[in-house]
Formats: sequence, structure tokens, C-alpha cells
Amino acid sequence: MEFVEFAYGSPRYEKMLVLRDEMLRKPLGLEVYAEASEAEVDYRHFGIENGDRMVACLMCVPLENDRVKIRQMAVLTQYQGRGLGRRLMEEVEALLKSDGVGRFMLHARHTAVGFYETLGYHVVGEVFEEVGIPHRQMEKTLPGHD
Repeated sequence: MEFVEFAYGSPRYEKMLVLRDEMLRKPLGLEVYAEASEAEVDYRHFGIENGDRMVACLMCVPLENDRVKIRQMAVLTQYQGRGLGRRLMEEVEALLKSDGVGRFMLHARHTAVGFYETLGYHVVGEVFEEVGIPHRQMEKTLPGHD
């Protein structure tokens, strides 16, 4: 399985939209295609492919200075529990660290907080609702970026 970075509008981006729709939006009665916008052209897009299939993905939104927001992290159901989510997060963090990024934030579904805590993220603030379900804001600062 291959870790890849890809551009907005590319064939891999289209595969990512399918994965995001299947895993993150359809279960909530939503459609990713109604949300995906040209703003995503400025995001960085990452995934793990198995052959020609996108099996894990996420996006990074550039914020101020050395900070990004991780969005729309998803792993295809039949690939969950194999460490792909961890691998994707670690690969993205390492790559972005080499680009000078040291601070990460995300909105975790309440059910995923434990996963992100194992990666060194900590909860900031109270529970809030996003797309109709409970979330927590989480952050992580890499050593040397305090």
C-alpha cells in the first residue's frame, strides 16, 4: 500500500471524494459533493492507495504560520483495524514537519477521540456538535514548535 499526496481535481482527488462520501457523509444522510468546494484547491490532500483504490485519506487546511487543520480523515471499513489511520497520520505529520509545520488541530468525532489521543493529540474545550454529531477539538504540537 502506497502513501500519496495528490492535487485537487486529480483522479486521486476524485477517488478521495468517493471515500469521504461513503465513510463520512452517507452515514449521516449528507453528500460530500455538496460540501466539496474550490476552497479545497488550497488544501493538501493525502491518502493511502491499495492498487488503484483509495483506502484512507485526509486533507490539511493551511492556517497561520506553522499550523494546519486536519479534515475529513477516513479509512475504508474493510481496511480499519490494520493501522492505516495511524500510518496516514504519522506520514502526514512527518512530511509536513519537513515543510516547517509543527502544530496540528482537528475536530474529532466523539468516537475517534481515543484514536487521536494515542497519536499524541489532546482535547481542547468542550464537546460541540458538527454535522449533527458530537465532536471535540484536538491539538498536537511537535517538539520544537512551542
